[in-house]
Amino acid sequence: MWPPAPASFSQDKLGHSLPSHGKHFDRVLIIVLENQRYNQALKDPVLSRLASEGANFTNFKAILHPSYPNYLALIAGSTFGTHSDTQVDFPDDSQHRTIGDFLDWKAYAEDYPPDPRPFLGDRSGRYARKHEPFLSFQKIQKHGFENVIGVNTHDLHNAFVADIENFRKDPKKYPLPRFMFYTPNLDDDGHDPPLRPAVGLRKASQWLENFLQNWLVLDDKMKGTLVVVTYDESQGYESSNRIFTVFLGDMVKAGEVSEPYDHYSILRTIEDNFGIAPLQPSGDGAAKVIEGIWK
Repeated sequence: MWPPAPASFSQDKLGHSLPSHGKHFDRVLIIVLENQRYNQALKDPVLSRLASEGANFTNFKAILHPSYPNYLALIAGSTFGTHSDTQVDFPDDSQHRTIGDFLDWKAYAEDYPPDPRPFLGDRSGRYARKHEPFLSFQKIQKHGFENVIGVNTHDLHNAFVADIENFRKDPKKYPLPRFMFYTPNLDDDGHDPPLRPAVGLRKASQWLENFLQNWLVLDDKMKGTLVVVTYDESQGYESSNRIFTVFLGDMVKAGEVSEPYDHYSILRTIEDNFGIAPLQPSGDGAAKVIEGIWK
């Protein structure tokens, strides 16, 4: 049973009691890259090295093509019937909840415009709203949009780096949210150029290597932090939609995982870790909790 004699409990945003420490991890950061076939991604030296260092899922699949429904699945447990990249403003009701209704959260978005807030345009420069799913929910558009944080990639002490540095200095004074979602821009996630996936793959892996070496070093000070690196979908509407996904962190056993999982499984595992019921009756509600990878 878990958690073993927790020291204290906190409340989620609906007033439910949650353990102060998760079953396997205390906080999670999800990083989503774009549009690569699993076999091609695994040939990249950076991604191949990460696969050897963490739990490498060899039978992990995206939910749908194109991008947008998969981003929704990761935070809300449903695609809500979407089958395109056209963003929807989902109503503020009990049928359209996100993990942000239950856990403290931040969404870091590279090149997210500073004005107006919230920015609800489809795109601005290298920022694409379809890759920032929290802003699809009217509840967050009204109250919570301030949790979507713009990241200036040209600033060595940008908002994300500052949060990590403060946490490393004093984790009690500057705690990180239990749920973090990181959206690279269209260069850093490998989306562009769309017709040259090999170029995009190199750009994304080089960005990720720099990110993990300089912005998010998973050392002893970051214990309890699970990092999920996944893709939104396979490249070119490939039918299997098999994608590269790796879990990294001090709580993860390195090795290959052959069990079939998908984006819903990521959310379901986070819910299970913090004692939260599934958000949806289907979607995450039907997904398997990821087991067998924890130390």
